[in-house]
Order: sequence, then structure tokens, then C-alpha cells
Amino acid sequence: MKARICKEKHWNVHLRFFLVMMGDLLFSVSVLAQSNLITGKVIDNASEPIIGASIQSSVVGKGTISNMNGDFSIEVPVGTELTISFLGYRTQKIKVSDMRSLVIKLLEDTQALDEVVVVGYGVQKKESLTGAISNIKNDEIIKTKATSLAQSLEGKVSGLKIRQNDGEPGQFRSDINIRGLGTPLFIIDGIVRDGANEFQRLNPDDIESISFLKDGTAAIYGMNSANGAIVVTTKKGYKGKAKISLSANWGWSKPTNIPRMANAAQYMELRNDAAILGEGNPLVTKEELELWKTGASGYASTDLYDHVIKNSSIQQQYTLSLQGGSDIVSYFGSFSYASDEGLLKSGDLRYEKFTFRSNTDIKIVKGLTAGVNLAGRYDKTSQPWNSFYEIFKQTRVNVPTVPAYANNNPDYLATQSMGINPIALADADMTGYHYYYNKNFQSTFTLKYEVPFVQGLSIQGQLGYDYNHNKHKGLRKKFSTYTYAIETDEYIENEYNNPSMIQVNNNEASRLDMQAQISYNRLFNDTHNVSATLVYERRQEKSDWSNIERKFDLLTYDEVDYAGLKDAVSGGMSNEQAFISYVGRFNYDYKGRYLLELGFRNDGSYRYAPGSRWAFFPMGSIGWRLSEEKFLKEKLGFLDNLKIRASYGESGQDAGDPFQYVSGYNLNVGIYEFNDGTTTSGISAPSITNTNLTWYKAKLLDIGFDLSIFKGLFSLEFDLYQRKRSGLLATRVVALPNTFGSQLPQENLNSDLTRGIDITLGHTNKIRNFSYSVKANMNLARTRMEHVERGPFTSSMDRWRNQSSGRWNDFTWGYQTNGQFQTTEEIKYAPVQDGELGNSKELPGDYRYVDANGDGIIDDNDTQPLGHGATPRMYYGLNMSGEYKGFDLTVFFQGAAGHDIYVSGDILDPFIQQGLGNGLAIMTDRWHREDPTDPYSKWISGYMPAARVAGVADNRSGNSWSLHNASYLRLKTLELGYTLPEALTKKAAIDRVRFYINCNNLLTFTKRDGLMKNVDPESNSSGIRYYPQMKTYNFGVNVTF
Repeated sequence: MKARICKEKHWNVHLRFFLVMMGDLLFSVSVLAQSNLITGKVIDNASEPIIGASIQSSVVGKGTISNMNGDFSIEVPVGTELTISFLGYRTQKIKVSDMRSLVIKLLEDTQALDEVVVVGYGVQKKESLTGAISNIKNDEIIKTKATSLAQSLEGKVSGLKIRQNDGEPGQFRSDINIRGLGTPLFIIDGIVRDGANEFQRLNPDDIESISFLKDGTAAIYGMNSANGAIVVTTKKGYKGKAKISLSANWGWSKPTNIPRMANAAQYMELRNDAAILGEGNPLVTKEELELWKTGASGYASTDLYDHVIKNSSIQQQYTLSLQGGSDIVSYFGSFSYASDEGLLKSGDLRYEKFTFRSNTDIKIVKGLTAGVNLAGRYDKTSQPWNSFYEIFKQTRVNVPTVPAYANNNPDYLATQSMGINPIALADADMTGYHYYYNKNFQSTFTLKYEVPFVQGLSIQGQLGYDYNHNKHKGLRKKFSTYTYAIETDEYIENEYNNPSMIQVNNNEASRLDMQAQISYNRLFNDTHNVSATLVYERRQEKSDWSNIERKFDLLTYDEVDYAGLKDAVSGGMSNEQAFISYVGRFNYDYKGRYLLELGFRNDGSYRYAPGSRWAFFPMGSIGWRLSEEKFLKEKLGFLDNLKIRASYGESGQDAGDPFQYVSGYNLNVGIYEFNDGTTTSGISAPSITNTNLTWYKAKLLDIGFDLSIFKGLFSLEFDLYQRKRSGLLATRVVALPNTFGSQLPQENLNSDLTRGIDITLGHTNKIRNFSYSVKANMNLARTRMEHVERGPFTSSMDRWRNQSSGRWNDFTWGYQTNGQFQTTEEIKYAPVQDGELGNSKELPGDYRYVDANGDGIIDDNDTQPLGHGATPRMYYGLNMSGEYKGFDLTVFFQGAAGHDIYVSGDILDPFIQQGLGNGLAIMTDRWHREDPTDPYSKWISGYMPAARVAGVADNRSGNSWSLHNASYLRLKTLELGYTLPEALTKKAAIDRVRFYINCNNLLTFTKRDGLMKNVDPESNSSGIRYYPQMKTYNFGVNVTF
């Protein structure tokens, strides 16, 4: 219970920015009264001001709310009864005496609805929301410690689908998706900012709350909001004593799963198998194979992974913040540092991030408030010249029979038979480096005026300016590996990366966003609550890109001017875009019972012809709070909240290449041949013009309800939704004559439909000193292709197999298997699987394909639907937390289901790289000859088919055997914390000290059989060359002074 009270207090304190404008307005209006003016202050149990508290009088039409300092004034006669209330606090009633100044202390009501949600261009109480909007606060976000904000949110919000593709430092590759609709729009402090990559780099400690607009309510942001919107609100200051907070976290990470490779003896057995099955003769003798098994001198097994990759890596995160304010100024400031050192033993893979934030609100004069938000980020990713993908691949591909160092001499790296020595590739001093520098600055300036002569009217201007500078500097250095010639006792050099080269790329981008907003908000007769907002918005974006590349005759210094001019490459480009929008929204509620919201947005884009540039996006939603009806209140006293709601909105995206309506030509394209046989490049038309190209449209419909009973003991949110998109871009499929000389343009041809369900269940309770909560969420979504442009079908079979229109897009096709061939005789009489080769290349242990059409030939006509697609249909999360006498425990599970993935490539190939490179240790459980040196010994069965040399047909991929259910449940977060007793910390002038240990990705529950043992189900990749998923163990401390 104590934790919940602290949580609500934390939220109420930071609510100031969103309610201060309305509070100051009503305060200034009331000051104009001539008689019976009552002033007062609303505070909480800690004497902190409460912003936005409602003060209603028994006189009809009289009411106000407290401003940013908790102050209010109201003109009422003596003896009037005032009702003071605020969400999360117990309502108080006071009779006005002849006292002109009141101090009202509200006690917290832990069972009240405690959420105020940020929506498009404003805020609303959750109880009055009519759209499908979820909200998550800071204390929930930071319970998962990660360098990426997306990973901190994974599984915590219904409908929010986040998939972490890998754990590589500085590479923010998490896919962010709302309700299966696609990547959403990102809004930070009221302004559309850069996309998912920048969002993931935000400092979680700076965030007050994040709202997720999942339905038609996102249409208020119009352009590019068809996939929903994520609205981030950063922390603000408050009136009161300055508080200094320190957050420090140290983490230790290790891979969740690294597939085991074959050792030297296992590899040589594989090679023998492949040689016998290919040429008929073994590669090595029994005696030599025995030497590899015993590891005799000269026959030791090499593990290049162990030379290059560490078992674990270290992460650190620190944030120092200052928060407070006075009657005039409130402020929040922070500085943070984070680092992730990566898994390379060389230490040359590393990510570092520095951020700062300063949010200040200034009360210039009564009714006039200014806000200045400044934020900056500098981060740097360092890596060797070759990517981790390439380095890791070389530890997998190169065979374990070749030593890491020539003649075991550490001064000479050995030349590898199947690739490049990864010890060299991982060393930036030897092979070169890549440095990626990112500088980001965001600023928002706000000026708001509350008109004193019109109650509830305010005018606001907002200016946002963002600047991004991305710089890349790369140096490729010449290096060598060696082969030892035992006959001459010489080291034979093999050169790579010759000549050395330097690259420098610069990308600068800026965005200017201007908003003018007028708002009206007023309560009439304690019954009719009316609010309206009109916004004009203009956005201008510019970007400049340039690069230069030079090669060195002799590398002396890693700067461009020290490289040669011969074969120098340079380039550059500038781009400018502009958008204009008009926005309107109207809200009405009757006694908080019947709710209505209407809105629109009119967007203009430069991309299209003048007649197609503008798009109008309407939205509307309604709600009915049945729990406020007398007939339910009287009969169902346990009912806290029951609200039915529905929303509809239209949105879109200005997709497609710009200026397709303008005829023109491209330079230096196309090849022209003259009579004398010479050729030259020239100009050509890119495509025929299309003046009708315009926005694609998306229509979003949502129907849902919210339920809370027994004073918050149980809660439920349920939504059914669909999105229908039309006008998706495609090129018309028609036959064109060879003399056409151009290509057809993009057109608005395709369409699709997405449907889904969102469910959130909650339970909160307190038993004596133990308080706990359980929250579960689930999203299920599917997409059907309504129309996909294509050419005519050739047959009914062609239609059945290849039609996309009118079908769900989450099916996987392939060959159905029917066990494994047991004997060569069985292969001889089986349907033909290899075309003209017949079944001459099939072996015992290979998989039998089902002849679906019964024609005796296995071909493309025998493929059929085998399972679901690789994208999960369902995402879910389960969050459990509890507190007892200073101890707190959080257990969070996240999972996905309803999807299948093809295990393919490296995991299935006996020898990686389609050659004779090393293979996975799983190949030791394969069909093989009893005697690996005797081509006539009997077959021994195994899980995997027999080994093959490169280029020999096999049937291990693209079938039901290699398609696996990838559903999983992951213990995403386990955190145990302890807060020191207040009596102890106060003696040291410290408000609060909390220590915690935290584990992420600790356990994974999935079908870990066979091939899936080598796959992390969340990454959805069956390759073994990518940076692995990481499990992390953290220790941290939070201190507030």
C-alpha cells in the first residue's frame, strides 16, 4: 500500500505541467471578482501543492481548479459549501466562513482512479477517455534495465509488440509495433520527433510517462499515424524543495544461447562422410582420425570463438537529476551516462551515450507562462573495420583443424582455409575501425496565455527545433596473415585490405516545428463539461549528406588529407520537405457519464500534384460510464467503474517518391548504342507521370469497455479493433511492348485489413503489511490482404497456390514430409524428388516428401500450407509485484505465440558457407556409415540427414521438418529491492535510499528440441552469425536527497 501511495504522489507531483495552464487561467479569472472572494491552497499529506484539484460550490455554475502552486480563488457567499476533489484523493467538503483564506489538505485515496493520460495536444483523465489509450509511468519503465528504451517496455503494454532482434551495442534493432499495424509515430513533448531509432536512445530516467494511442484517436496526428502513436512526456519541475536524485546501475551480460560447433575430430568425421558419399573414398585414414580424437601433437582442435569472444560484457548506467521550483520558476534537469562494452576480447566494440535534459517553466506575469525544454544526446559506437557479423561468422566458418597462429607462433596469425582469421578482424589496431558519432539536440519553446476576460480560454504558441549530426569515420588498414612452410622454416605472407583506405561521411538534419493552439475548457452548471482545441502546425525538414573516400599509398595518419587523390570518391545530396496541418478537437461530457469526442486533421504534403496534396482525416469517439448511472450504483455497490466506448478514425501516409506528377529525365542512366558499335550512357524518362497519386488511407475502428470492481481489487480492459487500408502503393501488372522505353508509375492499388483483440487484466490488494499487484495483458492480431495487384492466373492450381488477395498473410508454404528414407531400396521406388537427377542423390536419412497431387514427381505443385508465418499472432505479458516492510519484488514474464520459423542456412548445412567450412555439433547426431572410413559399412540412423559436400542436392530445408513452432515465454525481469528505513536515512539528510538486484532474460521456456536448441525464439533468426541475445544481471542504487 505504501508503494502505491508513493507511486500516486510521484505522478501527482509531475502532473503540474499539464494542468497548470488551466489552473492559472481559472485563478486569474477569479481574482477579478469584486466581493466575497475566497482564496485558498490545496495540499497533500506532505504539504506539497496539488495541481488541478477541483473546487466546486453549491452555487450553480461556480467552480474552479487549483493552479501550479495549488492556489485557487472563488467568489461565493459566506456559508457556501465547497467540494474539493482530486483523482486519487478523498473528497472533502468545507463550509465557507468569513475567513478569506483556506488551507485544505486532501488525504490520499489509494482506491481511486489514479491516472491522468497524455493524449494528442492535451491531457485527459483516464475515466473520461473514449479511445483505446494505454499509459505507463516511469516507475514501471525503469524496472527493466537496458540500454534501449524499447527493451524496457517489452511486454508491459497490451497491444505493444516489441521484438529484440539482437543485443549488439549501439545497434538499436528492436522492432516496435502497435497491435500488428506497423511502426507507430513518435511524439516527444508534443512534437513529432525522429523515429524508432531515436526513441530507443532516450534516457528512461528522464521520462514521466508514455501514452500509447492504439486506435482512431491517433488520427489527431494525421499523417503517418495509421499505425498508432507513442506519446512521450518528460519530467517537469514543481514548487517545493529542490530534490537531487542519483540512479546508478552496473550490469553483467552473457549470451542466452551460443550454438556449439564441431571440434576437430567431429569435423574430420564429417569430412570423411562427405568424401565417402561424394567421391566414394574417405579423406583420412582410421589412424589419422584417431590422432584428431586424442588431440595428439599437431592434431589439436582450434576454437577461434574462444580466441575472439568473451563469455560476458559489462554495462553501466548513471543518471543525476535535480528537480524543484518556486512560485515563479519550476525546473527539472538531468545528466546521464551509459556504456556497453560488447563481447569482443579486443575491447574494440563499444557503445557510449551521454544525455542531458533541462525542462523549465516560468510564470512571467499572471496568466502568462513560458516553458523551455532543452535536451541533448551524444553517443559513439566503436567497432573494428569488419562488422561483428563478419567477425562472428569467421569463428563459425573456419575449420577447427587449422591453428590460430602459424606454427603456434603468437607473432604470426595463421591464414585460415575457409575465410579470414577472426583474431585479426576483431583487432582495430590491425585491420582498422569504424566510429559512428551521433549528436542530437531537441528544443521546445512554449508560451501560453490564459485570456482573463473569457473564462476557460487560452492561447498557446510552440516552437520546436531539432538538430541531428551523424558522422561516420572508417579506416581500413592493410594487414597480413601467414602460412608456415615447414620445409623451409618460412612464414608465407598473405595480404588483405590493400591498399588502406579512409572514409568520412557526414549527415546533418534539422527540423523546425511551429504550432499555434487555441483552447477552451469550461464546466457549465456542474453538469456540462466542454472543451475545444484548434491547432495550426507547420513542419519543415532539411538534410544534407556528404561523403569522401580515399586510398593510401602509405598509411601514416588516419586523416583524409594524408591519403592519396587517385581513385578518390566523393558525393553528396541535400533534401528539403515541408508539411502543413490544421487540427481540431471537441470534447463534451455530461456529468462525467456520457462522453463524446470529435476531431479532425487536414494535412498537406509536397509529394503530390496540387490537386492531391491535401488529405482530411476525421475522428470521433463516444463513451458511456454505466457505473455513474443510479440504477447500477444502487444495485451494484461493488462496481467502481464500468465504461463502454467506441472510436473511429481515419489516417494515412504520404508514401511514394515525390514529384511523380512532374515529367522529366534522369541523367547518366540507360545505355545507348550507335551504328559503329560504341555505347554510352545518357538520359531516360524514369516513368510515366501520375497526377492521381495521393495518400493511402487507413480506417480504424475500435469497440471496448473498461471495468473496475471492489475499489480497484480487480480490473479489466477489453478491445476489439480493425484497421482497413486502401490505396497502398503498387505497380500495375500489364504486358508492355519492348519499344515502350519507360516503366509504369506507382499507383494507389492495394489494400489490406487487420483485426485483433486487446485484453488487460489487473488485480491489486493489501493484506496487513504485504501489498501486491498482478497485471496481465494479451494482444492477438491477424492481417488479411484484401487486394494485391498481380497478373492473371494461369490455372486454378496457380490461383490456389499463389493468390494473395482475400487471404490472411500469416501462412507458411512448403513440402510436407513423411518420415525419413530408411534404405536405398525405398528411395528407388519413391516419387522423383530431384527432377532430371531422379532420386540418384537421395540417401538413407533424407526426408520423404508427400506427393500431394499424386503425379509421381515432387515439384512446386506439391507445396502446401504448413504452418503460421514468422510474425507472432499473439504477444502477452504478466507483471507481478509485491512489497513487505521495505522489501519489494517484481517478476515480469513476456512471451509470444502463434508463429513458426524455418530453421535454415547455417544450422541445416553440414558445412557452413556452402563449402567445407565447420558445422554445428548437432551434425554429430546424423545418418552415417558405421565405420567413417569404410564406404560399404552399414548405415546408422540419426536426427540429421547425412553430410553432403557443397553443391550436392539434399532436401533438409523448406519442409515441415525444418519448420518449427517458435512460441516462447521469457522471464524478462526479476528484481528484488530494499528501501532503507526513513528513520535511518533522515539522519544522513537523505530522503530515500533503495538498493536492488535485477536480472533480465533470465529464463526462456520454449520447445527446445532438435534444431530449435540452436535458435533464440525472440530474435526470429536461425542464423548463427548475428550478435546473440543477452541475459543481464544488474546491481543498482537509487538515492534521493
